Amino acid sequence: MKKIPVIVILLTLVCSTAVAQELIGLPEKHVMEIMSADKPGLEIDNMFKNNTFRYLKYSSRDENETWVIFIDEKGKCKGVRITCDNSCYDRKVKELNDLYKTAETNRWSYRSGGDEITVSLNREAWFFTVTHERTNHKGKSGNDRAA
Repeated sequence: MKKIPVIVILLTLVCSTAVAQELIGLPEKHVMEIMSADKPGLEIDNMFKNNTFRYLKYSSRDENETWVIFIDEKGKCKGVRITCDNSCYDRKVKELNDLYKTAETNRWSYRSGGDEITVSLNREAWFFTVTHERTNHKGKSGNDRAA
């Protein structure tokens, strides 16, 4: 019975996207500092390298949450994709509804600086993803996507 509160606390700490809005547009080094300070339950994963796309990958020890932070050609965050176990789904939808303007089912939007950010949620059988990406970036077309 004592395990239940511990599990609830861990899920609350691990399944969070609020920090994602603070990352878009920041330099890679600053993103790493924020992730280290705000997401101590996530560890950077340097095991995989991709020569085509630049990104930072963070994972929880229990592998129930993974963050992929996409970096543009100028070394700044251009989007975030968070994958979580479905146990966090209902709480995450409530959080997204509370934080952002609903655009349509499973889509939200907000403004950060001069950028319009789109948040989309995609649910699969065992997990879901929350993606934060620029919709419009200072006059650029919507093709400047995170992934």
